Parts: sequence; structure tokens; C-alpha cells
Amino acid sequence: MKKVLCVLSMALLFVSGGVFANGTSEATSEKTDQGPITVKYAFWGNPDAIGVENEIIDEFEKTHPNIQIEPIVSAYEDYHEKLMTMIAGNMAPDVMRIDSYNFADFMTRGACQNLDQYIEKTNFDMNIYPVAAINEATVDGSVYALPWATAPLYTFLNINAFEKAGIDLPPLDWTVDDFVKICHEFKESGTDCYGYSSAVFIEFFLPFIWANGGNLLSADKKTFTLDSDEACKGIQTIADLYQDGCIPKDTVSISEDTITRWFTNGSIAMRFGSLVDVISTQKVEGSKFEVWTMPSGIVKNTTVYKSNEICLSKDSQVKDAAWEFMKFLRGNEGERLYVKAKRISPSLLNDDTLWPLYLGGNDGYPKQIKNVTGQIATTYGHGLSLVKGYSELRDSLTPIFQKIMMGDMTAKEAMAQNKAKFQNIIDRNNK
Repeated sequence: MKKVLCVLSMALLFVSGGVFANGTSEATSEKTDQGPITVKYAFWGNPDAIGVENEIIDEFEKTHPNIQIEPIVSAYEDYHEKLMTMIAGNMAPDVMRIDSYNFADFMTRGACQNLDQYIEKTNFDMNIYPVAAINEATVDGSVYALPWATAPLYTFLNINAFEKAGIDLPPLDWTVDDFVKICHEFKESGTDCYGYSSAVFIEFFLPFIWANGGNLLSADKKTFTLDSDEACKGIQTIADLYQDGCIPKDTVSISEDTITRWFTNGSIAMRFGSLVDVISTQKVEGSKFEVWTMPSGIVKNTTVYKSNEICLSKDSQVKDAAWEFMKFLRGNEGERLYVKAKRISPSLLNDDTLWPLYLGGNDGYPKQIKNVTGQIATTYGHGLSLVKGYSELRDSLTPIFQKIMMGDMTAKEAMAQNKAKFQNIIDRNNK
């Protein structure tokens, strides 16, 4: 098993010290006269994630003895900042995983290679990916990344809690009105179970904003639009439920781990969450839950659906070798290893065996995840308004949402007061 090198922090020392300041790298040629070509691959992950990455690297190297992969890993929290510093210091890894929240920042920096020529030259089939994932990786008509971990943010339904309260599970095409009704039914059920709780992030407000016809940004992504009546109505929906006692008071500042605990012990009946939360919930003995669409309204597709990106560095000196690794990583071979380890849910469209592999062939929950994920991919999924500075905008909105929920101001008041601030973030990052 290959030992992963946790060297993002170490690489920063070389950057600050001026090493490789001329932009050269250890693998400056694609010739193999001096041994295998070295491809540096950067990604984020915890110990479990590192394990499957090692497996993928080992399998790739077995069939590509002339290419050696040097992994570079960091915790997610500071990964993108460190990666950007390496790029600025002419030490960019050859292959980089980038969260789609940050993809526009790296594109603006000119860090990612246009992949059109590589896709055409090797007849690589992009149709194996969902259309929404390809759209996220496409800029000005050209593809700059291969999608990784394309998946929804689901609504989680605690089946035990619904059964105990005598409340029916909603249909897939449920509405915001249905959601509100269920939250009030749990308040009145006498079961000491709240209807809903989730972290206070823009992604967990967007379904309600979209359902009313609002959005975070204008169609050209240049104007902040959460101050519209439609958007404010969606935000206020959650704030009103909180003020009505249908959402736990600690929700405004709670951690994801706590929300998972609340959900699995029956303190809340619904939450929003990702695949990571599916896996952590599955590990709790006795958990009976489903993953669902997010509630809709005048707009039907309101379930947040996003990817991450695998990019080829524009400055790489070993691009052909790096592309070979990217194809393996994001083709059926790499996907199968990821899915088997439950690192990501199946997202390739050309392999019907991936879902049984992911589910392990057992009778566990969530039983309908394959069907629901497929429905989201084709009907209910909605992409994010991703622009340079999205992460800054996202972080700046959180305390405003917290104030709205606590009743310090209405959504309309808060967005009117802060519109100039948020517009400045957009303008500053997209000059």
C-alpha cells in the first residue's frame, strides 16, 4: 500500500523560501529515459479517504508502470488556500481536486488546463457524466475539469420519527407548503421530536428561495438578488418555523455532528445533508431513514445538485501522463473503487452495477437512494450560482441568516441592509 505524503504544508515552506521559484518541477519531461514519469495529485481527505485514494493509485500504477503518482493531501478546511499558494509559487500539482465552490477562483487564476484537445484526442466519452456535472466543469463552451462526486444535498427523513408521530412520508414532488405542514404536525404530535433542523448555510435556504422563483444571483451572475420579494419569502419561511418553535433553538449555531446525533436519536424528523451524512447515519445501529428531494413550489427543480472538479494544471510539465491518470481516476475503474469504499455515491451513467456495489447488497437504509438520486439527476436537481468569490459570499451570508432566524430582523430588512456589502463581494471578485 502506498504511503500518502501529507505535504501541502511542507510545500508552502518551499514556496516561501523561493525553491522552484523559476517554475520548474521535478518531472520536467514526459520522456521515460530516467525512469517513471511523476504525476503529482492533490486532494483533500481524512484517513478513510486516503485509503481509497491509495487503492486507486496502486491500481493505476499496475497498468501504467511508466507513470508514478505522488499524492499530496490536506484536510479540507485549509486545502484550497494552500493549493492556491502552491500555484502562486509555481509548484502547482499536476492533477488537482477542486471543490466546485472554489472552481471559479482557480479558473480566474488561470490554473486549469482546457481539456478539449485531450478529450478529442483520446475519444474520452463525456456522456458518462450527468449533464449538470458537465455544465459545472464547462467555461465559455470548453471543458476544464472532469466531474467528481456528483451528488445531491438530500432531505433526510427519519422513518422511525414519522411512524411514531403517525405522520405520512411526503411524496417526491412535495412542496414547501407540505414541508411547513409536516413541521407543525411534529410540533403538535407530543413526541418531543422537532420537524426539522439543519446547518445555517445558503445551500439549505436555496430550495425555499428557488421554490418561490428567487435566486442568489441574476442570470448573468453579476447581481446579488436575495433582496427580491421571492427570495426573501423563501428565507422567511425557515425563520418563521424557527420562531414558531418547529425548529430547535440551537439550530442557529449547531454543528453537523450534533445534527446527525439529533437525527439518529429521533430528536428531529427531517434534515438536509450530503452523502457524508448518509454514510455516518448508516453506521448508527437501528437507523431507518430515507433520502428525499427538497420541497418545491412554482419551481420544481429545487434540490441542490453539485459536483467537485478534477483539474489538470495549466503549468504541468507532464500533461499527457496526468491526463492518463485523470481518465482512470474519473472513469469506471476509479469510480468502482470509490463506490466500493463508499467514498462517493455512483455518478457515472454507463455502469448499472455501481449502485448494488455501493449499497452492499444488504437490506439497509436508505432503500430508495438509487431511485431518488436518479430522479434528482433528471428532474429535481438544481445547480448553484457558482462564481469567483462564492465561498466568501457563502460565509458572509451565514451570520445574516442567523440574525433573521433569531428574529433580529426580517429577511427583507436584512437583505436590504446588506445588499451593497454582498454586491461588493461579487464586484470585487469578478473585475
